Amino acid sequence: MKHTNFTGHAEYESYEHAYRFLSSGINKQTQLDYLANALQQVFAVQDEKDTRPSSLDIAYTLKKLGVDAHTLIAALITDPRLRDRLDLLTIEEQFGSVIAALVKQVNWLNTFKSADLKADYIPEQAEALRRLLLATVNDVRAVLIRLAYRLERLRKLSQEPREIQYAIARETLDIITPLANRLGIGELKWEMEDLAFRYLEPTQYQSIARSMDINRIKRESIINGFVENLQVLLESQDIQAKAYGRAKHLYSIWKKMQRKNQECHELADLLAVRIVVKDIPQCYQVLGIVHGLWKHLPDEFDDYIANPKENGYQSIHTAIIGPENQIIEIQMRTEAMHQFAEYGVAAHWRYKEGSSQDKAMEKTIETLRNLLENPVDDDTLLEELKPDFFNDRVYVLTPKGEVVELPRDATALDFAYFVHTEIGDHCIGAKVNGHRVPLSYPLKSGERIEILTDSASTPKLSWLNHKKHYVTTARASSSIRNWLNAHYKDTDAATLITSDNLSGIGSHTVKPSGCCHPRLGDHIIGVYQTDSTIVVHLESCPNAAKSAHDRPTLELEWGEHGDTIRQQVLIEAFDRPGLLQDLTTLMNRSHVNILQINSVTDTDDQSVSMRLLIELNSEEELHHLLRRIEYVPNVFKAESDSRAITQ
Repeated sequence: MKHTNFTGHAEYESYEHAYRFLSSGINKQTQLDYLANALQQVFAVQDEKDTRPSSLDIAYTLKKLGVDAHTLIAALITDPRLRDRLDLLTIEEQFGSVIAALVKQVNWLNTFKSADLKADYIPEQAEALRRLLLATVNDVRAVLIRLAYRLERLRKLSQEPREIQYAIARETLDIITPLANRLGIGELKWEMEDLAFRYLEPTQYQSIARSMDINRIKRESIINGFVENLQVLLESQDIQAKAYGRAKHLYSIWKKMQRKNQECHELADLLAVRIVVKDIPQCYQVLGIVHGLWKHLPDEFDDYIANPKENGYQSIHTAIIGPENQIIEIQMRTEAMHQFAEYGVAAHWRYKEGSSQDKAMEKTIETLRNLLENPVDDDTLLEELKPDFFNDRVYVLTPKGEVVELPRDATALDFAYFVHTEIGDHCIGAKVNGHRVPLSYPLKSGERIEILTDSASTPKLSWLNHKKHYVTTARASSSIRNWLNAHYKDTDAATLITSDNLSGIGSHTVKPSGCCHPRLGDHIIGVYQTDSTIVVHLESCPNAAKSAHDRPTLELEWGEHGDTIRQQVLIEAFDRPGLLQDLTTLMNRSHVNILQINSVTDTDDQSVSMRLLIELNSEEELHHLLRRIEYVPNVFKAESDSRAITQ
């Protein structure tokens, strides 16, 4: 089983050999002339002593991805050895305006400084990512050249000093491979991940590589036997399919080891088979055959044909208990799905306009455009691009039936912010399959979500309390934090409460630290000072960690602004079993404190009147609570019964 289609060594032996390979499939004479000119200039400046990536290697990689002629030519003439010979005016004169514009985009990406792990790493990487996203939505081909260049840089990274190896590897896993994943370019993504992993975690890399090599013969024997039997079986059912074993990539194995907290030799699912068939009905036919012959693991089943991933990826995934009780992962897909899974938007030029793959590419670009245009902070931008290694996904429906993909454990409030920031900011509740649920409700695949809004409603500080699990996605957290900081600029005025004691910190004076500048909604910690004041730091602040060795610390949460109020509420309903329990559960989930309940039931018409004394944070919360109570089955009226009493 080959690790990848790319060897890291260009197959060219001469100008003629390179021209034959790169020109295959190009029919326009003008483009062939441009290619010949570019190749001649590249061969003229080759130097064996120059260790920088050669544009010939990059062009070969891109050719195997199926890019168009303009991309190949632009990749060739962006060779660093040609920078002093070819300015943009000369490029436009020799190769035309389209290629010149593409080269200009690539040069713009190349002007950003190399990876550096100093203190301002995150802002720098966020800016690099914004450049990549902007180039993607303007002309994705510039980014493809950049990705191919990074792959070649990683292949030659052994020649670099250790600190450079580490910096390039980390930057690759932080922003380069997540972007390749979003663009669906599996061939580049997997190899870049493994190479970066090699330099980022060399000990772990070598350990997994040795473990895989020790058991390689046994694994290949099991897989080869399984594939041969499966191939015969499918042919007997008149299914023409290509079935083959595929190698597990070392980085994905390491992530699985982390997720399952197991060593490599303890993992039971290191065998994998891919089956490529003619059409979608055959994918499901093969699935039925596989599940009919072998016991499958229900938790490992995913239908990405019915519910494609955000980047357009489609396949059916399952896992069965095969020969010798070995777990075998199986993927079923059509040839078109396979090409898209391996080459993504890089192979866009292979598809007919309007095809499902073409539409998937357009959707991917639109998703990245939305990410670029959505005003989020640097951490959130970097986080939103990364694939979620530790969580599966859930697929829920909008009221119009559109499918939305979110991380597992995403809440109704996460969904609201995914749809639009304004909807999240004004969210007061949600319905799942027609029934009211709290905003912290964890969504499940297949559910239809409706968000209830009120223009007078605004985000709450409690939404960012990570112990209450209102939101789990970076997008929602960032949007809430941005709104709070825009409307509550005086951080010092915020009330601090402990996570387990709402009476808070008593009479202690509280001050924000001057080193890490905590903002509303950040995870924070308090450090007691000798004068009994408490200085608030970010949990991640190194100064707080140092102080914790000498001084007591206190886990803190941001409290809500404003005083609590007490309010009488009148509820009228038709009595039924469980009514009181439903009401008290609703109030508990809304963080409303019930101080007193008086209830009177009319036995003639089975109506009930309840008078409650409750404690909550504001008139606004009272207004929304009354609306939520009226959604409880059998309740026909809920209103305030007296003036609010400020506590």
